[in-house]
Amino acid sequence: MINDIEEKAKSILENLRHDEKLGKYVDPILPIPQPYRGTGPIKLIVLGQDPTIKNIAKRARIKTVLNLDTNGSARGYLAGVCLGLGVDLKQNAYATNLFKSFFAFPPTGMKEINILKECLDPWLRLLIGELAPFNSMPVITLGEPVLKLLLKEESEHPLREHWGYIVKWQSDQLFEELKYVKPEANWLGRVLFPFPHVQTRQSPFYQVRMNDYVEFVKSSTFSG
Repeated sequence: MINDIEEKAKSILENLRHDEKLGKYVDPILPIPQPYRGTGPIKLIVLGQDPTIKNIAKRARIKTVLNLDTNGSARGYLAGVCLGLGVDLKQNAYATNLFKSFFAFPPTGMKEINILKECLDPWLRLLIGELAPFNSMPVITLGEPVLKLLLKEESEHPLREHWGYIVKWQSDQLFEELKYVKPEANWLGRVLFPFPHVQTRQSPFYQVRMNDYVEFVKSSTFSG
């Protein structure tokens, strides 16, 4: 399966490379990072955005999605989440990106074009096919940009809304109910559990809510 996805990803990249409008925004040189797959039965899907980082020299070192083949911050973060869910990152997780190849620049730095929306359709179709063998398995999404692209209805702050954010949470220590994205509300047609990106998780709100949301995911998915 992985080899088939890789070939299709290369084909999409080649098409984008020769696109008159989009070609200059993609990096056709660096190899596409491989998905991460645990050694045992897969119980959890982790979905990132794209592999592009600001440091150009370090991009070439990224061989696996989210650098999960190394002991970096993403691996530590997700290992902790998996531990809370009662699964093992090394055995039970499958991680992939919505956008498989590198962009020439990090998408957040491209002010003249919304490159993610412009490139979305072929990558989304590929992702749906990639996840098909995992039946209706739920997905953890990392970061708000990728979540927004998957939602059928626009929302300004969908990530924190699913984590029960209210304006006065710090003073009142009150929150709205925790939520997940229902299959009919997103383009993947699966249950999505939105998580903050590796860096964003350090914000006070997500630090306070992390354990509660992990427990929410566990009770919604892995309990019975």
